[in-house]
Amino acid sequence: MFSKILYPTKFDEFSFPILKSLTCLKSAGLKEIVLLHVIDEDAIYYAKESGLPVDIEQIKQSANEKMKEYLDYLKSNELSVKTKITSGKVVNEIVKEAALEKVSLIVTGRHKRHMIDELFIGSTTDGVVKKSSLPVLVVKYHTIKMIEGKLTEQFCPNLFRKILYATDWSEHSERAKDYMPFLYNAGAREAVVVHVMEEGSREENELKLNTIKQELEKIGFKAKSYLIHGKPYKEIINIAAQEDISLILMGSHGKGFIKGIMLGSVSQRVLEYSDRSVLIVK
Repeated sequence: MFSKILYPTKFDEFSFPILKSLTCLKSAGLKEIVLLHVIDEDAIYYAKESGLPVDIEQIKQSANEKMKEYLDYLKSNELSVKTKITSGKVVNEIVKEAALEKVSLIVTGRHKRHMIDELFIGSTTDGVVKKSSLPVLVVKYHTIKMIEGKLTEQFCPNLFRKILYATDWSEHSERAKDYMPFLYNAGAREAVVVHVMEEGSREENELKLNTIKQELEKIGFKAKSYLIHGKPYKEIINIAAQEDISLILMGSHGKGFIKGIMLGSVSQRVLEYSDRSVLIVK
């Protein structure tokens, strides 16, 4: 499931650390990473020195130079690498290249800088999650400014350390569960299963949760479960914080996904408001 990954990058300050966190996927079958940089056709690029606009050939040359550090690092970790530089509408190019390269996963990042920020803003990430038919791993990176004046950077260490699997018993949730053995191979050893109850008896839901818990324990996980009431996205985010989760795994749509798309699906809200990395499975 993780044999070939597409990693689009803008070469911002978090791109390289995020890339480093992906190398542990080798143990889950990762063999090749496609590094992609898209030159945004709607943007105007300026040289840092002069402040004057630069042409596309200069942009490509700069991107190729920046790619070298990424390339060298991945090769030193014995991973196959392909680099691509394209131009066009960024989201469309990412989705197109993912299909052309037949990757199994798209990895992208989001960040916020201050404790007071509410959202992890990232229109490109949102667009990719909505348009791609492939699973998307959104790695969260945030920095916190301390009151005393110290700047403490916090990057999700050990991305696959502890997984929260959120399920509503839908088809998309079942597909997400199929990724648990691969996450175990990537180093995950603890799992928390969450179902926010909206229908059915408590006994019925507890039985389903216990079945999943036993399945995960057979894989090797130390597992626990939560059956709760409330707003699904808020409860998932709260438990993720309470359990110090490193990654939330969930399907892209639940049972009422048509309504969800119109009003903001649970997965979309978790992606937007949670400070934890999220793997969305289609």
